[in-house]
Parts: sequence; structure tokens; C-alpha cells
Amino acid sequence: AVAKAKKLAEDVAAKSSAFTFGVFATGDPRIDEASRKRAANIVGLVADVVAKGVRTPDGKPVEVVWTPVLVDGEKQADLVARQFKAAGVGAIICAPDTWAFPQLTAISLLAQFPPDTPFNITCGNSGPKPGVVYAHALNGALAQMGRLAALNVGTWPDTGDKPEMTPATAEALIDWCYAALTHAGLRGRRVVV
Repeated sequence: AVAKAKKLAEDVAAKSSAFTFGVFATGDPRIDEASRKRAANIVGLVADVVAKGVRTPDGKPVEVVWTPVLVDGEKQADLVARQFKAAGVGAIICAPDTWAFPQLTAISLLAQFPPDTPFNITCGNSGPKPGVVYAHALNGALAQMGRLAALNVGTWPDTGDKPEMTPATAEALIDWCYAALTHAGLRGRRVVV
């Protein structure tokens, strides 16, 4: 078959696509299986907080996708970036629960998105395998690159397979999501202030 371009109809109003948040977590291949399972569970829990708490200006829920694939290195960063692009992700949330290497993980993923893609790091402040240490290292590395990120150091329990974040942590995350929606909504538009 010969490839052919597709002509757009003149009588159909163009609709903007739904805004989608993508949630993932980083990891380290040396982390034990129980910690990896917990980290993947946290991604789902964070995604649910966004899905339940954020609405578009017309009152509809935002689209939220999440991946149980922990980004341990460039191979997983490439996979998750492809998943997020296929889902139309316009803002990215990283929810680390363990240490990791910034360059091999989130930075490798972010390199595949436009530099103005809103990016949030939301973590607990736990001690066992401190994702908060990774979150600060990642935020510092991004700042040195001139990349803006939002760091939300919150609270969720140090133990348990499915730790729930505190209301204050969720509130800070949801506030950032609304800012990301506003940023996306104003991109390329004419605005009077």
C-alpha cells in the first residue's frame, strides 16, 4: 500500500486534547524486592490523589497515567518516556521512595520531553531508603542545568506496602497540579494582564 497524507475536514471544530499527568518513580537495581514493590505502589497512590483532587476548568477530571516500571536507568527511562508520550502526558510527577542516580533516571527521562514540561518531585521524608535524599539531589542537578522543578517534601509512613500521604502533602501536590494546568492552558495563547 502507498502511504497517503490525511486531509482534515473543514467542518469539524478542532478540540484540544485532554491534559494528562504522568506519574512514575525512580529506583536502583540494588534495592530489595519489598522496597521496589512499595515504591511502585506509591506511584499508584500518588496518581490516585491527583485523579481524585484535580479538575479541568470545566469541572472534568484530569487524565492521569502511572507506570509500575521503576526507572532504574536509561533503559527504563526510555520505556517510560515512550509510554508517557503515547498517553499524551503534558506534566510529569516523580514520586521517589528510595535513593537512585539522577542522571541515569529522571534526567534521562526528562531529556525526551520539551524543556518547559512541568515537573514535580513529591516524596515522603522517610529514613529506611531515603527517597528524600534522591529528591534533593535530583532537584539540585536540575537547577544546575537551568531546569525548573517543584520539590514537594511531604510525609507518608516509613513502613507498609501502601503508605498514604498526609493531607498537607496531597494539598501541596494538588496545588502544583493546578499550576501545571494553568501553565499548559496559557501556552501559546494571547493573554491580557
